[in-house]
Amino acid sequence: MLRLRYATPPAWTTIATGDLDAFLRDHAANERKVSHSALTLAVQHYARSELVAALIEVAQEELEHFRQVFEALRARGGHLGPDMPDPYTGALHRQVKHPEVDTYLLRRLVLFAVIEARGHERFAMLTEALDPGPLKQLYAELTRSEARHHALYLRLARQTFGEAAARACLDWLLDVEAEVIRGLPLRAALH
Repeated sequence: MLRLRYATPPAWTTIATGDLDAFLRDHAANERKVSHSALTLAVQHYARSELVAALIEVAQEELEHFRQVFEALRARGGHLGPDMPDPYTGALHRQVKHPEVDTYLLRRLVLFAVIEARGHERFAMLTEALDPGPLKQLYAELTRSEARHHALYLRLARQTFGEAAARACLDWLLDVEAEVIRGLPLRAALH
């Protein structure tokens, strides 16, 4: 796992576990959006077969995570909520926009890696805080999945654009991500 440049404060765990249904609704929405984003990226770069194949697999896995989180929410008597804008991902997406197609693709691949790394960090924190049971087991599995996805996106960036370009982009985005997340209030949400 890469080292994020801003660690989530421990208070986030208390907030997330204090309103677990709100957290689960937000997490479900994020899983659905991530699945959609992977498919969108695949379609936009249809001529890059290896990239497309990898993104389809990620999209399928993320959609399965959406189902799992929905089932966990439903088991608690909860339900999905309306999609709400995510200030974290919105701010990050605005930062990576670029008119040049290849630069934009590189930035998006690295951005997805950083977002997955943040998910890994927070899922690990949540797993540690949850009582033993199915929800703790689910988040332990999701923590491992976030690590795989993080590594996959970085590998795709390196294979497609080279080690030096991927490293430079990652270095820049880690600073951007730290600034964005540091400026956001802690809430019962993934980001």
